[in-house]
Amino acid sequence: MMEKTLKKMDKTLEAEDVTLLKHMLNMELRHMQQENDIDILMLIGVDGRIFASLIPPQLTPQQFFMLNMIKAKKPNICGQLKQENLSLAIEKYREGLIIITGVGKNAFLASLFARDLDPTAMDDTVKKLLTGSAVLRHVFELGRMDSATLSKLPDEVAAELKKLSRQLFVEQFEHTRKYKKNTEILEFIRKKLSETVDIGQVDEIITLTFNEMGTSAPYMTDRLWGMFMEKVIENHIRKLRGDILADECIRTWIPELERKLRSFV
Repeated sequence: MMEKTLKKMDKTLEAEDVTLLKHMLNMELRHMQQENDIDILMLIGVDGRIFASLIPPQLTPQQFFMLNMIKAKKPNICGQLKQENLSLAIEKYREGLIIITGVGKNAFLASLFARDLDPTAMDDTVKKLLTGSAVLRHVFELGRMDSATLSKLPDEVAAELKKLSRQLFVEQFEHTRKYKKNTEILEFIRKKLSETVDIGQVDEIITLTFNEMGTSAPYMTDRLWGMFMEKVIENHIRKLRGDILADECIRTWIPELERKLRSFV
């Protein structure tokens, strides 16, 4: 039944534009930094561009040294990445540790630890960084987030991508094209209703219709908006204002709604 399906909808969001892509990459970087206690994280392209980074606003002497070290080594790492698909490299210095993990053929992740660490005791950290790099690669390469695609990925990578898409929904859904479109469509319907029924009835009709459909405005589709408009007219306007006005609404409102929905394509 449609109502039950909508109520059970898993609220996730894909990175559908550059802004959301950047936000999703930064979310994963923050997860990795917090989980692994990393001082500095940098996602760098094969051409040397820095796509995203987490750098403290004020650096300790050790952090400053490690940051300058990765900047100096960047051309060599980029050259190696161009020649072969670099997957992992670990370098230890007196001031700290650098772990390089490949993010596909076009980027790599530099994880900088500005303290004395034993590389031989970091298997768990390396495993997490490799998983995180695989997640970054999927996002960076605009991989799909549907169940069929995620089922082909390692379990830990798929689980992290699902968590990211849910978090992206919570943090950014109100800024998406879909949300803005649905807000405008709802205002269009609200205006039509206010010209037809008493002002006090407008919100009541809208609320009752959404309840009948088992959903709400942010999650509507073009097909659902068509159904919504028909229910508003048939279940409410026809009862309140009669058949003549309801038939006129069917004749004029539905085509207007369809034109407005097409204008967003």
